[in-house]
Amino acid sequence: MKRSLFGFLILSLLVFIFGCSTSIPVTVTKPAEINMSANRVIAVLDFRYPVKGKTITGKDLLEWAISKLTGLDLPDKITVEQKVAEYTTSQVISTLLNTGYFQLVSPQEVARTMQGGISSSTTAVDIGKAVKAQAIVNGELYLLETEDQEWTDERTVTDAGTGQEQIVYVPMIKRTVWVGMSYQVVNTATGNVVASRSFDSQSSTDRELEDKRNLPDVEDMYARIIDSFMPRMAKQLAPYQVREHRTLMRDKTKDPRMEQADDLVKGKIYDSALEIFLRVWRENGNIAAGFNAAILYEVTGQLDTAIEQMKDVVELTADKKAMREYNRLLTVKQEQERLREQQS
Repeated sequence: MKRSLFGFLILSLLVFIFGCSTSIPVTVTKPAEINMSANRVIAVLDFRYPVKGKTITGKDLLEWAISKLTGLDLPDKITVEQKVAEYTTSQVISTLLNTGYFQLVSPQEVARTMQGGISSSTTAVDIGKAVKAQAIVNGELYLLETEDQEWTDERTVTDAGTGQEQIVYVPMIKRTVWVGMSYQVVNTATGNVVASRSFDSQSSTDRELEDKRNLPDVEDMYARIIDSFMPRMAKQLAPYQVREHRTLMRDKTKDPRMEQADDLVKGKIYDSALEIFLRVWRENGNIAAGFNAAILYEVTGQLDTAIEQMKDVVELTADKKAMREYNRLLTVKQEQERLREQQS
């Protein structure tokens, strides 16, 4: 214990003496996993719910979604599975719409536009022409299962009267749900599937058996898992923003100009700080100055210059941290090139 406390005090003292490196928050736009630049006007069709004994994929799944537009296959009684599938469809529409990247057409709009002209021979190409959509997104919940399992929890409690500890056994119940969801993107010019992805997850909740009535509703548990899929789906299909930090290198030379530049960075006066870092780097090869200049080039939107600057630092110093940042900058450049393609 004393050794741990001593180590903590030493670490605290070092932090106090040397301080922390200055960090710059930046908002970065990342490219989507899938290039959807040619498929930005999307018709979302109903997601299919599990039907016992019936499994369909690919083309058959799209045919099912198209036939669903007719409304002829509605069951007499609305099941939990159907409610969850309808919820999934609405969440997919909201998620894609909120990216700001797509124009969306709902299943209802598709049915209304085609005005009963939907049959077993209707194709993705037909829908694309009717609603002027470049792609169709549809899918299914291939897994919706739930299980309630009773078990016994062994607990140690203290008797309020005697103060003695004793073992008690409490009947418990665990509710577990499993959800599997898949979707596909179908290009309406060709009828070909251009992308398909799937997710699966589970969730469990415990209650004492006598409190069983307060277990969360199965439908709500399904919905929470589906909600957790949506951000992942959005990042797969549309560019997105993340908050990151760029950390400067601490100066070990005690050059007062470096401290001045660091203060300017903290005040977000990046251009002036950059001038100082470059001057110090060119005068005496101060590694922190060269490194920080490259970071500020990136922060101020001059990525190519940042790469060249960090490359110079690596070549002249062979510093491992600079090498890592150089490789990161090259990756950023590749991402930005992909992003430009997706935004064109």
